[in-house]
This record gives sequence, structure tokens and C-alpha cells, in this order.
Amino acid sequence: MNFINRIIDICSSNVDEIDAKNNSVRQLAIFNYFNLSSIALLLIFTIINYFKEAQTIYISTAILLVITTTNFLFFRKNKNYRFSSLLFVFSFSVFFVGTIYLKLTSTQGVLIYSGYPILAHLFLGKQKGNIANLFFFIAMITTLFLPDFTNISFSFSISIKILFIFSYLIFFIFINILEQFREEHINALNVKIQQEKEKSTAKEEFISKISHQIRTPLNNIVVVTNLVSNYNVDRKFKDLIDTIQASTNNLVNVVNNITELSNVDLVQSKDYNQNFDLESTIKNTVNLFTNENSNIDIFINSDIHNTIYGDPVKIKQIFLSLIENILKNSKIEKKTITIDVNEQSNTNEYIELMFKVCTNDLLNITEITKIRNTEKTRQAKNESFIKLLELKLVQQIIETQGGGIEVELTPDNFEFHFVLKFKKEELTPELPQNEILTNIDPQQKINLKDANVLLVEDNLINQKIVLLSLKKSVKSVDVANNGKEALDKFGSAKYDIILMDIQMPIMNGIITTQKIRSIERSTNSHTPIIAITANALLGDKEECIAAGMDDYISKPFQIETLINKMKEHL
Repeated sequence: MNFINRIIDICSSNVDEIDAKNNSVRQLAIFNYFNLSSIALLLIFTIINYFKEAQTIYISTAILLVITTTNFLFFRKNKNYRFSSLLFVFSFSVFFVGTIYLKLTSTQGVLIYSGYPILAHLFLGKQKGNIANLFFFIAMITTLFLPDFTNISFSFSISIKILFIFSYLIFFIFINILEQFREEHINALNVKIQQEKEKSTAKEEFISKISHQIRTPLNNIVVVTNLVSNYNVDRKFKDLIDTIQASTNNLVNVVNNITELSNVDLVQSKDYNQNFDLESTIKNTVNLFTNENSNIDIFINSDIHNTIYGDPVKIKQIFLSLIENILKNSKIEKKTITIDVNEQSNTNEYIELMFKVCTNDLLNITEITKIRNTEKTRQAKNESFIKLLELKLVQQIIETQGGGIEVELTPDNFEFHFVLKFKKEELTPELPQNEILTNIDPQQKINLKDANVLLVEDNLINQKIVLLSLKKSVKSVDVANNGKEALDKFGSAKYDIILMDIQMPIMNGIITTQKIRSIERSTNSHTPIIAITANALLGDKEECIAAGMDDYISKPFQIETLINKMKEHL
């Protein structure tokens, strides 16, 4: 089989450079094979007949060798399959008929020529192949049944001539039946492909619709939660807000995975770095899962300072996803999980902590035993366990924090462990009650403060959310409920930046943007337009950019991401 594969590779070389629009790759490879085979055979016949001093056949095969070689080289250089295939079939047709006329063919040779329909169909296709078959058949019959006055005495008996005719017709009918079956099979496959395309389109439309419906309210939750988290509240209320943020971030990533898009992923998520109590953060997260069917123990080394500086939301995200997936995959009625936290390293500024999550509830799962026995390397086992237990999200979160999750499997335990690095507790000034924080650079904040913004959004709740988020950051925000209103406002006022929704009644965001760009061409001006949309499937961003928008942000998004994009384009 390796030998055959090697031949196929040789014959398929440069096929990818040929326009295979009307010819399959197999057909082109077969044509290469027949050319190479014919050149080799003709070369051997030419040499043999040269030494046998058979001048007529020697000259005939030599001429055909030169034509075939030249045609093959021409095909390799110019990639013109249509011309080369016609020349190949025509030259061999003339050679076959000529050998009959010049009495250079034996009885076996005549019968071999009856397989000509296969050659013609293979390289010329059904329609042209049948035309070539007809002309070749007429030429052969004329030559075989030449009248006696030509003084050419053929050594073929009438039975051989009739056998040739019968064999030729058999091959001709056979190849046409085969071609008919092939066409019917291809037509059936095309019907199935079309049906699958329609199903795929329907699924994409459904996913797009669901994604749009989920992203809009989810975006409101993200923005409002972020705003509320910046208020100076007591620790218990702050912990509840952090839990909502962690759950929301996980949900955002689930939606992004559904649409196979990562425009808003964990890397772009806001960091909620602050002083926080590690033990209470983990305990409050674990309490969400504590019931009569689960027992989760937490052991934190007494040497660890509980108050550290970092992102408690990310910690909650990790443990929410990790514990949820362990409980979901465990088939044991009474579930037991142990969480250990130990110090890995300690400097004046930083502390590295080793987190271990252990359970024996997963040991009896058949798939886990299979992975343990089949995967050879530690890395392969690690990736297989993460995929099986649906812990890709946990892995991504940990990696954004500079760590990596490892899986340790022993006869008694199934252990996850990862190392995270934190700053030690920082002394930060107290903020005034109810003051909303922003991460805007002072110099850039002045530019943003002077901006007049046009918000094009048809959803009233979305309008309120964006207005609430931006009111302290910009000079003014005007609202247009659809594209037509946006054009009217754009024509009567000067805006520094436009935030554009896509799906709107009367006139959508794409058409509105195109009309704005058309107006600007006559005034030699340019207003930055940022798409803010729940359309987040592959291709949506490209469509927005192609329409003339400067940037794109999909819902749900962090308000800091929007502000940074606005500052970038102002």
C-alpha cells in the first residue's frame, strides 16, 4: 500500500495548482499516471523495435512518444487539461487506426483496441467521449472492412472483426451505464449536501437568534453588576456581588462558546483586584453547593495571611466551575470534596499559593479508567481529563492568571491542583460612600469628558444602561431609537463618536452606517462609529467593518472595554 500511495503522490503533484473547477483531483491524477505510463511503454517499444530493425513500427512509436512527452510537459507547464486530454486521445486514436492500416497489429491488439471507449470517457467525459467513440468506431470498421481493390490483404478473419465489433459495443454500453450510475450517485449526494446546508443555515439562524436574545439581557446584568460593585458596601454584600459577577462571567463564556466566538473572553474581562479574605471567599462559594448530598471540607494553612491582594471574582469563577463539574460528573450519592490551600513561595511583595481540590468520587467512572490506561504521557492524560470533565473554562481562567491546572490520579484520590500568585495586602485609601470608580487616565479623561456621543439603540433598557454607564464619562449622550432618527440627528448636530446597534426597526445599523459614510464623503469628514451589538456569530464583525464602522464590540461587554475603545477612536 505504501508503494501505491507513493505513486498517487507522484501523480498528484502540481494538481493543486491546476484549476480543478470542472475536473476532479482524481481525474487529473489519473491523467498524469496514464501520461507517465504511456511514455514509459512507448520508450520501451521504440527501443525494442529499433534493435529488431522493425522500421515502420519503430518510427510510429517514436513519433507517438515525442507527441505524448511534449503534450505531458505542456500540461505540466500550462495546466491546460482540456487541450492536453484531447491531444492525448486523438494521437492514440490515430496510432491505433494506423497500426491496423499498416498491418502492424496482431489479432490480440485488435481486441485490445475494443476497450477504447473507457479511455475516451475517462479523459473526455460522457458527451465528448461518445463523439470520440463514434468516430473511432467508424474509422476502425472502415479500415477493417476495406474492399479488396485496395490491394491490402489483412490477416484478420471475419470472426475476429465481428468479435471486435461485439466487444467494442459491450465496452461502450458498459461505460455509459457506469457513467449514468455515477451521475445519479452524484446527484443524490448533491441533494443531501443541499439538505445539510439548509439544516446548517437553519441551525446558524437559530443560534444567532438565541445568542442575540441572551446577550442583550446578559449585557445589562454585566454592566449593572460592575456599576454596583464599585460602591463602597459592607463585606457580606460585596461577597454576594462578587458571586454574581463570577457566575455572570462564566455565563458569558458559555454564550461565547456556543457561538464559537471569543470577542469578549476572559482575557478581556475586567480585573477586580482588591484586598480580600481568601478563606471567606472560598467558603462563601462552597456554601452554594453545600447540602445533604455533598460534604466539602476546606483546609487553609495557618501560616497563610487570609487577606491578600488580587481578584476574588476569578477565585469564585474557578471554584464555581470546578466544584459544579465535579458534582455533575460524580455518580456517588454522597459526594465528598476536599480543598487544600498551602503556601508555595513567599517574598516581601508576593505570595504563591498551591490550591488542591481532591475527591474520590470520580475514580469509578469508566471513561476515566480508560484514559488512565490508554494515554501514555502526563500531558495527554491531563488534557483528556479536562475535556472529559468539561473543565476547559476553569483551565482558561487559571491560565489568564498566569497558572495552569494539573490532574493527579492515584488509586485513592482524584486531585486537581494549580498555583496562583497574589500580592500581599495593599493599603488603599477609603473611597467616599456611593462614589463610582473609573479607570480612565486623567489626560484621556479630559478628551472623553468633552465628547458628544450619539447612541443609536432601539431597546429602552439598553439605552438606560449605556446612559447610566457613560453619563459621568462624557459631555453628552443623545439617543436615536432607529437608523432614520440617527440620520436626522447626525444631519443637525455635531457628534464626536457614534455607538451603533445593528438590529433595529425602520433602518438597521449597517444601512445607517453606509448612509453616514456616504454623507461624510461629500464633507471630507469622519465620525468614529463603534458597533454595539448582540450579533456575535462569525462574519458579523467583518460585515460591520465592511459597512464602514471603525470598531465592533459584542454583548455582553465590560463597560471599561467600551470606554477604552471610545478613547482609542476619539
